[in-house]
Amino acid sequence: MGTDSESQVPQGIDTLQFDDRGLIPAVVQDWRDGTVLMVGCMNRESLQLTMATGDVHFWSRSRKQLWKKGETSGHLLHMKQLFVDCDHDTILVKAEPVGPTCHTGSQSCFFSEYTEQGVMENRTADHVQGGILERLYEMVIERKITPREGSYVSSLLQGGIDRILKKVAEESGEVLLAMKNEKREEIVYEVSDLLFHTIVALGNAGVPMAEIHEELGKRFGQSGLKKQSGEVSHE
Repeated sequence: MGTDSESQVPQGIDTLQFDDRGLIPAVVQDWRDGTVLMVGCMNRESLQLTMATGDVHFWSRSRKQLWKKGETSGHLLHMKQLFVDCDHDTILVKAEPVGPTCHTGSQSCFFSEYTEQGVMENRTADHVQGGILERLYEMVIERKITPREGSYVSSLLQGGIDRILKKVAEESGEVLLAMKNEKREEIVYEVSDLLFHTIVALGNAGVPMAEIHEELGKRFGQSGLKKQSGEVSHE
């Protein structure tokens, strides 16, 4: 039976399961908010170039040549991490995109939703990107544009900035008390409340979650304090 240390021994490119054409699928995900940006194919050379340069490279099946994503458009994908699945036959690239990834100008290539009625083309970026926080923000914007009777979010928005900020302040205090009490369920509940009301405040101000992800991404990995600029590292 192997030990944890044995399972951490690095394994090389020869463990990957390339198909009979020498290709392996590569899913690219935005490292900041989890959005699936695109899917391409890599061969050994494009994978090695990606690892060596930090810029994501693919093998173009249509042109039958190597290509560096964004080489002509400038919309590069800077690799942050690279994973393989349990069967070693698919790659997941976590990357920082420079500009839109899709050639249509969309953040993601996956902007068409498939439903029982068929394919719904050109869904907005808010529908595609991120996870639950983005869905909450999307709902806040919807309530802002079209208020709904009986909706708590609609009532907050209609109450104006003072009512919204009062709730943010109240929930901040609840988080402090929960942390002091060291009760896990209480901490989860109160932090969720604080995040929710903060998202309502962001929606009221018209600041999308994407800008928050971008700002956090800028701070990630910086060491120490930048006293002169006032910026604080999140590392």
